[in-house]
Amino acid sequence: MDSFGIREKKAALLKVSILEEMLRLLKIKNLNDITVEELCSNINTTKVTFFKYFHYKEQVLDYFVSKWLYDRSFEIHCKRYQGEEGLYTVFQSICEDGELGKKIMVSLIHYYSKLTEKPDAIELSPYEYYLFNQEAFDQKVDPLNLHQVLTYYLSEIKSIPPSRYNELVCQLIALMYGVPIQTHIMELDDMYPFYEIGIKIIIGKSFK
Repeated sequence: MDSFGIREKKAALLKVSILEEMLRLLKIKNLNDITVEELCSNINTTKVTFFKYFHYKEQVLDYFVSKWLYDRSFEIHCKRYQGEEGLYTVFQSICEDGELGKKIMVSLIHYYSKLTEKPDAIELSPYEYYLFNQEAFDQKVDPLNLHQVLTYYLSEIKSIPPSRYNELVCQLIALMYGVPIQTHIMELDDMYPFYEIGIKIIIGKSFK
């Protein structure tokens, strides 16, 4: 803890506070109904400070994805799951918070669909990774991106040739973002059964 600077700690704690407040508000509102003013007022900060770290409110969701991926990276580091089990667990983690999980995914899809170019990656300090997952930070876990996480679990399924990893990752990512939209339109609460069926179909194709 002593190795972190005061400024680094202050910035990281504020960004995490913004994320936590965004998630709290998403439980009771839609993203379109959440304003930067409300976010800032609720955690006693200013819009000027907010925009030092995020270009727009939707970018807070990118920050959430960074935290989510760090947890998935820790699971891989610990070899907690293997192969198909790992794939199922990745998708289960999206559904853990029920309606909030679906709302986050639908909000991300809406946000990404409006982008005209790839947004700049959010710079994360060591102290932010410490706040995300102290145990992972202490074990010096390298943060992985989504493609790397999914490829790792596919690589543990021996019947899948490496030449198919990229194709199957693309299908899994399409499944990840397609199911929330479909269940949202159909007004269904539980996304995981659709994820489970989709994974089985995608993995099943590789056995032919």
